[in-house]
Amino acid sequence: MALNAPPKNSSAPAGPEKNQTQKVEMESIQDTMDGKARSFRERPDEQPQPAQTAPPPPRTPPGPSPHGIDSGSSPFIADSARLRKDSTLRINMTPSLFRRFFSPAITALLALALLTLLYRMAAPSIPRMRLLMTAKTYLTNISQGKYDKAYELLSANSKTACSLEDYLKNSRDYYANVPAWQFRDIQVFTINKDAAMVRYQLKEGTAEWKHDYISFVREHNRWVRPYIWGLFGPINEAIKSQDFSQALFLAQKLYLTDPMDPRSSGFLCSAEFHMGLYDKASESCRRAIDGAAVYPVGYSDEDLYWFNFYYAESLRYMQRDSEALPEYEKLMKWPGLTAKEQCPLFLSRADSYIHLKDYPRALRDVMSAEGACFENPEMTEAKKRLARLSGAAGAEAVAFAQKSRFQAGIPPIAEARRRQLEAMREQLGPQKAKFLPRDQWLAVHLAGPEYKVFLRQEALDPRTRQKETKDVFVFHVNLWTGKAQVENAAPQAAAPENSKQ
Repeated sequence: MALNAPPKNSSAPAGPEKNQTQKVEMESIQDTMDGKARSFRERPDEQPQPAQTAPPPPRTPPGPSPHGIDSGSSPFIADSARLRKDSTLRINMTPSLFRRFFSPAITALLALALLTLLYRMAAPSIPRMRLLMTAKTYLTNISQGKYDKAYELLSANSKTACSLEDYLKNSRDYYANVPAWQFRDIQVFTINKDAAMVRYQLKEGTAEWKHDYISFVREHNRWVRPYIWGLFGPINEAIKSQDFSQALFLAQKLYLTDPMDPRSSGFLCSAEFHMGLYDKASESCRRAIDGAAVYPVGYSDEDLYWFNFYYAESLRYMQRDSEALPEYEKLMKWPGLTAKEQCPLFLSRADSYIHLKDYPRALRDVMSAEGACFENPEMTEAKKRLARLSGAAGAEAVAFAQKSRFQAGIPPIAEARRRQLEAMREQLGPQKAKFLPRDQWLAVHLAGPEYKVFLRQEALDPRTRQKETKDVFVFHVNLWTGKAQVENAAPQAAAPENSKQ
């Protein structure tokens, strides 16, 4: 008897085929997060819901499904179908995940940008705040007699130039004769990257409040106080004894210690001018003038006058006459100017006019100088310059041409001409001495200090027995600049060497 297999129960779930591929469900990260970290393996199996709209699949004969499992009987139909279509794992970057991972980084970047912006806004004020704090600390220590504490705030150059013992002694000696004082309202007056000036209100005893100033320099990224009082005395003594090299050395040291104080530039101005360093003097004098205009340091009108005078003279010596003339104009209007002080101004301004070829104005200034210069050597110089400009210096022009040389190492022109005539006399002999030329020097005024000088000879022609006149040399002489040029000369002659008489 043959045994037949029992009929397959269609209601029972189909078992897995032998060759059926195992399928794995991949749940989205969002579902995992919403389930509060509960794994899908812990969830109860859900019964498949029959399709409501789709018609039931046609009945097929018993046997394995073409795909191993009935597609309509799988509870994981959606995930299984997705895995078959695309086997690549995909992570759904939801907004919640983006915020979790990227919000801290964005917050940090925004905070950093905000801090950078705030720093850039506050950075320019940081040096000013530090300056005000240093100034307040220094003034407080001085006003309370804590000179040792104040010494700690001095610059390195100041401490090198002044020991603690000297600083304490100088401070005690000075403030012993000064009534008790107080300060208030500290403000930054001017500041740059290397130095600054602070203005504050000072009250000494029962006196009224007044403005006072104190300077600071920046050293190793901190503000310190320059102390220069100890250098004033030695510099003044060096200038008084005309030891200008020593005065220049000390003035340079003073300026390196406190470049903001106009007195530093003032001492440099005087020392550099008397040393003939006119390019440096013009810069130092200009700084002293400008600084004294905004920073009262107790300069008298006479001090300021000499700074302006040294500045104008330095410009003139550098042949910057167009810049020097306005400075002389300002000096001419100086209050209370005496005739003695006017004398060098007239002579100097005339010199600038001469170099600019403005001879009429130069003549007027020289005439004014003659009336203002009552002492030598200025009085003699004024008369000499007046003669040159007025055309009365013909003899001086001739003498200048005679003493000029064609080149270095040869005799002057007048001496060379005399030797030439002596040689001709010996060559002619006593019988023909009448044919020897006779020279005559003449000068004609051109303009200002310029003259034309002629060396003219008169000789008897042996053939015609007639006298002939000939210009051997014609010179263009400028008595003010001390230069001469040859306009007409014998072929063997050259231009005379420039000289100053």
